[in-house]
Amino acid sequence: MAELKNDNTDLAAALFFELGETVPHRRALEEEAVALKEKIQDREKILLKVIELCGEPHTPEQLYLVEKAYSWLGKKYYEETIRCAGEYLHTSGWGSLPNHIREEDGITINYAAAQRASVLRDLAKAQEGLGRLEAALFNFTEAYRLEPYSAMNAIKTADLVAKLHGREEALEFLKQQRQSQYYDPVKYTDSLGRARKNDLFKQLLDAHILKLQENKPSVQ
Repeated sequence: MAELKNDNTDLAAALFFELGETVPHRRALEEEAVALKEKIQDREKILLKVIELCGEPHTPEQLYLVEKAYSWLGKKYYEETIRCAGEYLHTSGWGSLPNHIREEDGITINYAAAQRASVLRDLAKAQEGLGRLEAALFNFTEAYRLEPYSAMNAIKTADLVAKLHGREEALEFLKQQRQSQYYDPVKYTDSLGRARKNDLFKQLLDAHILKLQENKPSVQ
């Protein structure tokens, strides 16, 4: 029975991969996964099949697959996303997920931290959708701590600060992020030896600051 359950989980991973989620999976199951996807066709039903194949999730692999599938399914499954994300975050993590450190566009990326941050964002989004703003703020902040080079983490955090404490405090938070080491454009050389500049953090941060400033209520 345990072997069958593991096979089903492996098929769930292969099926989710066919939908576009880059999860580790057995290549030998790709053909079966494609056939299953074509048979079901409906995206929501395919995601529910991924969840079904995992059974009652216990392992980090099962919890990750089920959490991600629920998060893809959206607001109807916020409670399930919160439950599975919380359980996954209390494990040591799915060991087969990428955990290397690599430089991308001049930024050093820790993939283990990035994977955990992605689950935290799913959790925070679901919490925000259910009005649990303090919890959502905590988890967006934690995602930002794990991925300090991601301006979107800072922006998501600021949006929660605005909802909880007002636009001015959100603006102040964003302006403080200009002190981040990632705010100054990073110069690097790409794989073809060409000089490049990565200023994405600065662009996104400044754009959101401008947006909040433009939406400020006028003084009467």
